[in-house]
Amino acid sequence: MAYTIVKTNGQVLTTIADGTINTTSTSLALPGRNYAGYGQYLDTNFVHQLENYANSSPPANPLAGQLWYDTNSNTMYVCPLDGTTSASSWLALTSTSSGGTTTFGAVTVTGNIGANNITVTNAISSDTITVRLATVTANATIANANVTTGNIGTLNTAVITTGAAATAGTLTGTWTLNGTGTANSVAGTGIYMNSGNIVVNNSGNTYGIKTDRYMYANGTAISFTGTYNNGNVFDYLTGSNLVSQFAGVIAPSSVTTANITTSGNTVAGQLTGNWALTTGSRLTATYADLAERFESDAYYDAGTVVELGGEKEITSVKYELSEDIFGVISDTAAYLMNSGAGDNITHPPVAMTGRVQVKVTGIIKKSDRLVSAGNGLARAAQSGEVTAFNVIGRALENKITNDIGTVLAIVTVSK
Repeated sequence: MAYTIVKTNGQVLTTIADGTINTTSTSLALPGRNYAGYGQYLDTNFVHQLENYANSSPPANPLAGQLWYDTNSNTMYVCPLDGTTSASSWLALTSTSSGGTTTFGAVTVTGNIGANNITVTNAISSDTITVRLATVTANATIANANVTTGNIGTLNTAVITTGAAATAGTLTGTWTLNGTGTANSVAGTGIYMNSGNIVVNNSGNTYGIKTDRYMYANGTAISFTGTYNNGNVFDYLTGSNLVSQFAGVIAPSSVTTANITTSGNTVAGQLTGNWALTTGSRLTATYADLAERFESDAYYDAGTVVELGGEKEITSVKYELSEDIFGVISDTAAYLMNSGAGDNITHPPVAMTGRVQVKVTGIIKKSDRLVSAGNGLARAAQSGEVTAFNVIGRALENKITNDIGTVLAIVTVSK
């Protein structure tokens, strides 16, 4: 009767006919019933198992879980799958004390592991790792690290944080900062403070903040000239010369400077308060007319002659020799009054007195008195036309054509 060989997992491995021996299903010789000389094969099988198939190459026809002792590396291996003949695919279990490796698949250890050295090729995943000494030769990526005490010779990192902007931290020691990069578009920056203050609590010691150079925010160097002592510096920073503080800007009672600018002659600025010129002081301007904003019934460009009336405060002059003539629209006011009333469309500046370009028609001679010509224009007064109420001003230059143009004139508002 043939033998049926069944593996531990219940799988049928092979069937051995009577009087035969099977040497192809496993690494052993499996004799069938009534096979002559079967004792030799049984003894040989026992020897192979005792020596774990000690050889320089894996045994033939191995089964999963079978052991093989590699005589080249003095290492014990286990077969991972039935029929695995490639030595590199077997899993190393033990090695000699002088070297070699042990390779496992997935291993779960519920107790403790003691080792002299552990080399990890890929990664360690753990809730807690406690070591006395850790040496990292490449990179360490730590999502959330809490180092209570650590000595780091060189730290290369983009962010050092206490966890939040309001969480206090402490640096102890003497530090040298070498930085010439760009922070928030400011080139050559070693440290850039986005918010907060720098406070130096260093009473009784030599230095507070010491620098070789002060600069404005635009990179221009600040030059401090004059004589300083503790008394006058304290006075300007905290004493009687500190007259007000608003939105963090300290305002001294006296400022000495050659220029106060809004950065351009067309950029608006504002002075707030009651200002006075001291004796001998004066204001000078590029242009030479005094103007005031008045509400108009339409948009009028520079040089237009206007009168009081219309639906608003002023309108363009309508008639010749108008005694309602009031002024000339100006775009070169040296001083502009009522400037907050509106803009040049709704409240154009009207030159009340001074030099201004005037729209005129006809030939004009220098010194001619200018009177209304209607339609927002002026003209030269003819003999017998001048009164105390219809003259807008006098021409300061000639105009030799009869068409509409402009002349520079000295104007004044009629009473």
